[in-house]
Amino acid sequence: MIRKVVLPVSLAEVASWRVGDVLSLSGVILTARDLAHRRIREASLLEASLQEAGERSVDLPFDPTGLPIFHCGPLARRDGVRWTITGLGPTTSARMESTTPAIMARYATPFLIGKGGMGPATRAALVERGAAYLAAVGGTGALGARAVAEVVSVAWLEELGMPDAVWVLRLNEYGPLVVTMDSQGRDLHEEVIRAAERTLGNAS
Repeated sequence: MIRKVVLPVSLAEVASWRVGDVLSLSGVILTARDLAHRRIREASLLEASLQEAGERSVDLPFDPTGLPIFHCGPLARRDGVRWTITGLGPTTSARMESTTPAIMARYATPFLIGKGGMGPATRAALVERGAAYLAAVGGTGALGARAVAEVVSVAWLEELGMPDAVWVLRLNEYGPLVVTMDSQGRDLHEEVIRAAERTLGNAS
């Protein structure tokens, strides 16, 4: 059964999710790939440096605080001032491993959405924060686009290009999404790898 989740969601609820749970999402998320992650991380480092020097920090052109991050490079069409998302599917999450724990800590990211799982640093961050990782189905960009109710904003479009820009989107029952890494430290991706290794070992 698919659990319908309406955002924003409390960390207590996210911490209750377990590997294998199937969800759909309605509410606001943001998309970010590796280039955007690097810029967000650089902004947080600059902010900390300026605060230490007693100077005013430079704000991001969007507020990631408390928003789920979707590892995704959307395709979009512009009709006048209105954007329509034509493709919304996951990209490989491992590319964001080096920057994710710090971003989650700074901006209170409740959960991540992507493809292929992430590494030990992110797994530890999920446990520490009571957060989770949700796997989206690859190759379903056209279908996923139907769940976009509104493009709230887009940032860094000229600098990074359409797929790498940060899109803030309002979703309507986007899914199904499977919890594959949870706040208890379970990692379905690693479990599958270990099970396959055992099977191959027994067969040799």
